[in-house]
Amino acid sequence: MIIRDLLQMLRRGWAIVIVMLVATVTAAVFLLSTSGVYTTRTLIAFTLPDGTDLTDDGSSEPGIITFAATVAGEVAGNVERPQYSDADARAYGIGVRQGVFVGVPDVGGQWNVVYRRAEVTVEVVGPTYEWVEKTRDSTVARVFDAADAQQEAIGIPEASHLVYTVEPLSEQIEHIVPSRSSQIIALAALAVAGAMVAVFAAAWWDRRHRRHRFTAARSHRSAEEVV
Repeated sequence: MIIRDLLQMLRRGWAIVIVMLVATVTAAVFLLSTSGVYTTRTLIAFTLPDGTDLTDDGSSEPGIITFAATVAGEVAGNVERPQYSDADARAYGIGVRQGVFVGVPDVGGQWNVVYRRAEVTVEVVGPTYEWVEKTRDSTVARVFDAADAQQEAIGIPEASHLVYTVEPLSEQIEHIVPSRSSQIIALAALAVAGAMVAVFAAAWWDRRHRRHRFTAARSHRSAEEVV
């Protein structure tokens, strides 16, 4: 009985069902046609000028780490993405398809964050290789400019300026594409969501239509009784 009523309701709201079907198919085609995203995480190490604290991961001096964090915050506009316990968590993994994130590598979550080295990360996610490359280069240049400006504002002599070096291996741009299994799961979820929205929309329209007919009929009867 319930299934029959549901089918009749969908038949009465066939226009809404068709609209939702077209929308779902369009979304599925877009999902299958996407070529993935391009991303890079470039590392800029901040070290002492005399090289005594020169390491692959940047200085471990608290003062230099604080300085690097200040520079990163200025370039990022003090806007940070959510903190994760794994410092290697990538932006595209949380659904970002285009964006720029500048920060200092940390360990811990939102309640307890520890910065272990003076290394600014410039993570870029975008739709094309060219966009990611151009955005990365311009953001790295902004980090250098901000660091220079900060040191000049503090009054550090030029000979004592901190050294910031881009790690060459971190400049690689990766192409991330969804796996076939993830696409199938996404399509299944999209189909379920489309079906649910179509049923709810058809039910809403049917209930509204029934109420309108009932009101019209009652008004008609009232008019006849007055006559």
